[in-house]
This record gives sequence, C-alpha cells and structure tokens, in this order.
Amino acid sequence: MSEQTQAQRRVVVVGAGMAGVQTAVALREQGFKGTVTVIGAEPHQPYDRPPLSKAVLLGKAEGSAFDVDFEALGIELLLGRDALGVRPEAHQLDTEAGPVPYDVLVLATGAEPIRLPGTEGVPGVHLLRTLDDAERLRPVLARQHDIVVVGAGWIGAEFATAAREAGCTVTVVEAAERPLAGALPAEVAAPMTSWYADAGAVLRTHARVERVEPGEVVLDDGSRVAAGAVVVGIGARPATVWLACSGIELGAHREVVADDRLRTSVPDVYAVGDCASFP
Repeated sequence: MSEQTQAQRRVVVVGAGMAGVQTAVALREQGFKGTVTVIGAEPHQPYDRPPLSKAVLLGKAEGSAFDVDFEALGIELLLGRDALGVRPEAHQLDTEAGPVPYDVLVLATGAEPIRLPGTEGVPGVHLLRTLDDAERLRPVLARQHDIVVVGAGWIGAEFATAAREAGCTVTVVEAAERPLAGALPAEVAAPMTSWYADAGAVLRTHARVERVEPGEVVLDDGSRVAAGAVVVGIGARPATVWLACSGIELGAHREVVADDRLRTSVPDVYAVGDCASFP
C-alpha cells in the first residue's frame, strides 16, 4: 500500500480503555499515516481502571489518565459517545451522535460488570468499574458505613481493602466455597481466605444474597447482615450487546470471536482486549 493510499484510510477504535488506547498508539508507532479515531462511552480522558479500586477510591489520586499525548500522535478522541451498532456493508459505526465511517474498525469495548439480580435501581447498591463509580463511592467510605461486598474476586478483595483502610466495617459474601474459586486453583487461592481475616474483613462463603433491603442484606440461609451500602463484584461479561444485529460472530459468552490475527467474521473489523476471544 502506498503512503498516499494509507494516508486516506480511516481506522476507528471503539473503546477508550487499555486495549483501545494501546491499539491506537501502536498504529502510530508502526508508522500508520491514516486517520485514527478512538471513541469512548465515558466523557473522561482515557484512563487505567485498576487504580480505581484503591488509590482513586481513597482520594489518593484524582484519576488515572493514560500518559499519552493524543494530540501529538494525531489520534482523535470522540468521548461521551455510546456505540449503538455496526453496519459492515456500509462500513459505518452507529453512535449516539450519528454514524462514523471507517475503513478498518477495531472493537475494544472491554467487559461490563454483572449486576446482582433484583438490585437494579435499588438505593445503596453499587458497582465499581468506571471513574464515576469510584467518585460515587468515595463519600460512602467517608461515612464509614457497614459495607457488604458481594463476591470475593479481585474487585471484591481490592474494594474490601480500601473500605477497611477507610474505617468501614466490611463483610464479604461469596457464593462459592472459597475466594476466586473460578479463577485460581485451590492451593493458589487458599491464602486469600486468611488475608480477609488479617485485613479485618468478615468473609462468609457458601452464602448467596437472597435480597437487599434498606440497611441490610438478607442471605439465602435467612441471616441478615447490616449494610449501609452494598458493592457488587460478581464478575464481568464482554460488553457486546450493542453488536447483536451487526452480523459479527459472537461466542457462547457473548465474546467477539476473532482469529489469530484478531480478525472477526466480518471483513475490516478486528477485536482486541476483554471483549474478544482469540487463539
């Protein structure tokens, strides 16, 4: 491909997280001369998510923006725009602000947290995935509530640590027999059980949430746990619902199916990061 032809090509990256940003930066580092546009659903400058569950949550950092000079790299940011769908035959991405044409589209929308059934819209029930989520939880920690964390996975462990550091009473409720049961072998995850005790958090395994009531969580054995706030960390799934009518192949868990070159089932559409499954 000639340099002139390449300069006319448009790459659109959907998703302003780690995978999307690194894709855009890598294109420039590899000498790509065409236009590169990164579209993000959140209004904030692209940022790294891991610090949200501790440093940002505790007010030790105001944010975790990537150290990338997008303007200098010639990367256009279109933020605060939800992606609504893809029309492969027209080479267009549909967004809230209207269609965006592309020559090459990269799907990098990541994963979205799984909500606790029956808690949609219930006051005091929180997720922790975005910068706005962390900002909403800061005053919760400042009030030193009794907090119930649902799920003893990575997010649950990080949040429990931060909440204890903030002076909150923390109970962690886990449906499995041990923390990280679905992620790590028993011998590797075993130290996590004592870690909760060392941190001053109560860990209750083999416990499922029956419902959330004002000021408490009711478990499936009928017991009640005081809860000024509930933080849910029971896993995540690929953020791909918006692709349902696109013709792009999705796997059994709604992940975008890609090959060893990250190509999807649709020409000129690639997938990277947590939304994708590839060899």
